[in-house]
Amino acid sequence: MYKILPLILTFLITACGSEPVKPAKPDWINNPVQGAVGSSTTHVRGRHYQEDLAISRAREKLAAQLGIEISMIQTIKERVVNDKAYVTSDKKIDQAIKNKEVKAHVRATWHDTQRDELWVWVYPI
Repeated sequence: MYKILPLILTFLITACGSEPVKPAKPDWINNPVQGAVGSSTTHVRGRHYQEDLAISRAREKLAAQLGIEISMIQTIKERVVNDKAYVTSDKKIDQAIKNKEVKAHVRATWHDTQRDELWVWVYPI
C-alpha cells in the first residue's frame, strides 16, 4: 500500500495541474481608440514579410479613415506541378493624395501563436 501511495499522489498532482492559459486577444484589435489595425497570417517569405504586410494593411485602413482615396489591385496566380503548389501575388496600390501627407507609427503588435497571425495597431502622427 505504501509503495502505491506516492504513485497515486503524483498522479493526482499532475492531473489537477492547470492547463496552459491562452493569452487573451487585446481590446485594441476589435476596438482601436485611435488609428487602425491590420493583420497578416503566415507569410511564405518569413516573419519580416508578415510584419510588413500587417503594417501595410493597417496603413491602408488609416489612410481610408483620413479620407484618402485608395485603389488597390491584387493579382494572385496559383499553379500546381506534381502535387506542389506555387503561389505568386502582385499588388498595386494607387493613392490620390491632395496636399496631405499620412504618417503613421506602430503603437502595438500582438502575435497569435496558435494561428500564427500577427496584429499591428498604427496611429497617425
